[in-house]
Amino acid sequence: GRIRSGTTDGDQQRVRGVMKRATRKRATDRNEHQRMRVVLVVEDDKPIGDVVVDAINDEAGYTAVRVGNATDAMEALGSAPADLIVLDIHLPGMSGVELFDRLRSDDRYRHVPVIFETGTMHEHVQALRDRGVAMYVRKPFDLSDLVSYVKRLAPPFPPLRAATPRS
Repeated sequence: GRIRSGTTDGDQQRVRGVMKRATRKRATDRNEHQRMRVVLVVEDDKPIGDVVVDAINDEAGYTAVRVGNATDAMEALGSAPADLIVLDIHLPGMSGVELFDRLRSDDRYRHVPVIFETGTMHEHVQALRDRGVAMYVRKPFDLSDLVSYVKRLAPPFPPLRAATPRS
């Protein structure tokens, strides 16, 4: 398959499928006890991204998927909306800050909350402040802190009530 920044067509199809299933489940599955919040993790370091995805997926009411670059993030968002984005600043090609600017200039994504993650915060503090970004974590970060930020910016949906049979 075609390779783009280390992501194969199979990976791209998997991401699109997960995003679509999560959105469909969120919108239509009334047999579930809780609808799902969709979190897109944009992280080029696969082991870090996978740990973040696993931590979010361990939380009731959340489903997360990782992509490795800004192009794949835009493609995933075009397939299905996300409720929140965890965004690494240093990405191959377009940086996380550039992706954030692009998202904020598009009405479809303007209001999606973003949590930035970076290993070199001092370089980016002013750029983030200039953009009104208040939520970021510095690598290495505590996963419980990140998960609490996710829950604060995209609280879980309330549990769905089970359908009561009519007599």
